[in-house]
Amino acid sequence: MRYIKITLLLIFIFSVSLAGQSREQYELKSISFEGNHDIPTSQLESVILSKETPWWFWKFLNSIVSSLGNEPVYFDSSNIPIDIEALEEFYTANGFFNSKIGYKYEVDTSAHNVYLKYLITEKAASFFGATKIIGLENLASDPKKVIEEDVTFDSTERYSQDILQEGINQSVSVLQNSGYMYARFDSTIIIKDTISNRADFKIYFTTGNYFVVDSILIKKNGPGENLVSEKLLRDIVKINPGEHYDKLKIKRNQLRLFRTDLFNSVTLSGVADSSDKKVNIQLDGNIGLLNQLSPEIIANNQETYFNLGLGASYLRKNFLGDARKLTVRSAFGIQNIFHADFFPLFQKFSFRDTTLLGYIDSRIVIEQPYLFGKPIFATWENYATINKRPTTNVTNIGSKLTFEFEFPSFTYFNFLSAYYNIEQTNEYYRKEINDSTSKKFISVLGADFGKTAVDNILFPTRGYNLSFQIEEANAIPYLVQKTLGSNFEGAMFYKILINATYYNAVDLKRNNIVAGKFKIGNLQEYKGTYDQIPINRTLFAGGSNSVRGWASNQLIPRENKNVDGLKDKGGTFLLESSLEYRYRVLKNIGVAMFFDAGNTWIGYNQFRFDEIAQAIGFGFRYYTSIAPFRIDFGLKFYDPDSKKYLWDTWDQHFLRNFQIHFGIGEAF
Repeated sequence: MRYIKITLLLIFIFSVSLAGQSREQYELKSISFEGNHDIPTSQLESVILSKETPWWFWKFLNSIVSSLGNEPVYFDSSNIPIDIEALEEFYTANGFFNSKIGYKYEVDTSAHNVYLKYLITEKAASFFGATKIIGLENLASDPKKVIEEDVTFDSTERYSQDILQEGINQSVSVLQNSGYMYARFDSTIIIKDTISNRADFKIYFTTGNYFVVDSILIKKNGPGENLVSEKLLRDIVKINPGEHYDKLKIKRNQLRLFRTDLFNSVTLSGVADSSDKKVNIQLDGNIGLLNQLSPEIIANNQETYFNLGLGASYLRKNFLGDARKLTVRSAFGIQNIFHADFFPLFQKFSFRDTTLLGYIDSRIVIEQPYLFGKPIFATWENYATINKRPTTNVTNIGSKLTFEFEFPSFTYFNFLSAYYNIEQTNEYYRKEINDSTSKKFISVLGADFGKTAVDNILFPTRGYNLSFQIEEANAIPYLVQKTLGSNFEGAMFYKILINATYYNAVDLKRNNIVAGKFKIGNLQEYKGTYDQIPINRTLFAGGSNSVRGWASNQLIPRENKNVDGLKDKGGTFLLESSLEYRYRVLKNIGVAMFFDAGNTWIGYNQFRFDEIAQAIGFGFRYYTSIAPFRIDFGLKFYDPDSKKYLWDTWDQHFLRNFQIHFGIGEAF
């Protein structure tokens, strides 16, 4: 009896102690994981409900202004079973079918903190096994083969529910693009062989009826509805009766309708009776005004400068029919505005003066969104531009014809742009003794092509971009003059630029992103000299989209930096790389840390490792529905001119090593 009383007394004391602890509210100081050899801690943290209490500064900020910072997080033992269930489900979804989850926690009564640890026994992971597909017996061989490839996985790869689901989603898309409008995924049976550590599948699909297009229905309204014919809209949609239903083709054609700029809003969708086996493609569009005159406030990152200016444009839609668009535009901008000195504007302004740099630009552009009835977007652009640089003024008068070709997203190269550009360049050099001028004519035949495979254009969290630019200059005028028996005086050269970017999320919510960039370019003259190449065709580094410890276009070959007339001229070989960590703190707010490196040289044979400029820094992002706006603070980590690192110049001219860059869109 005495032992029972003692036991009850101890239980009572323990209960009172716990009650006192709950009233005092212990903060959850840390959450850790033990035994997670194959799954990163960052992923496990994103799965569980429990969260660590924030850093003291954020709690202090929140105590002053409730809308700022974060409130303290208190330990709640009722969250532990929920966390364990979430962790077990996560491990099962990633192939660890026999994993076990335990926990323990320590209480620091003096500091009122709790330290929580989850104990994980992962055991052996299971790998992808055989797949059996059910429900596609009557499917044609071509789409069936594609689906089989989508849900057949590498047997050396660990099972992942996400990878399996991605393959299933791709298979449903194949069905819906092959005439099966109501195709769907039914269920999956996973056969877990924990002895051989394999996971076999039975995947069930329902295809539904096979649909063909019956007709195109046009419903249009808006102020310009009577000025755009139904025939034109049918030609742009380019879906014919008798074709099988193709969901991807409908999406591409809706995008093509948007690109005409005729519509305030437009949708393209299939309307069908599931028992009829025929589908109508319906276009619902609100057509806006066809004539527009509008002022503009200009903010962009042309030539790696952040430019701010004003402009005005006249836009005529459906110009001469065929959804053609005419744009007449004039603008002026101040380049590198945050380094500009506005005070001398009140003094006498001259073309020679360098206190304010900028540009004046006038253009006439004709765009044809559907050339020759094919998915080709054509642009004819005529322009005149004056660029005022630190030591040169450059006037360009030219014309450029561009053809953009559409490709399905799953092809190896999914964008291609071919162009022909002729340009007359007048370069005025401001020298210490005598100014000089140089006139250059250039004829460029080029192409941009590559692959875009990112999940989100504004905030890419995974995937990659790969682009190639190839240009050849002056072969056409050379051949013409050679045929006519005269000599060609200009330079002939080719240029190749390769740019690769990669993005990878390190957490399940995809708020923590590691991004990388590598860029290499080479310009090689094969007739003429470097001096005959126009300034705007050479290669530059430095700026808000480049090496951010330097001002825009500041990284030029060392040979040019002390030569009158060449201080604004870039090199013929470029090398750049960047590594950036991006964290999206809130829906519209993000931060970034970066390391950039790169420079330019005259010829790849002049490349030296000790001449690669290096920069470090951090930045802030504000995300909008249009594009991210950013500010980056870059610091010279290694200066190839002085051959000194940051710590060698820390106490000397710090501001000279520091750059602020404003930009629109991510740096890459």
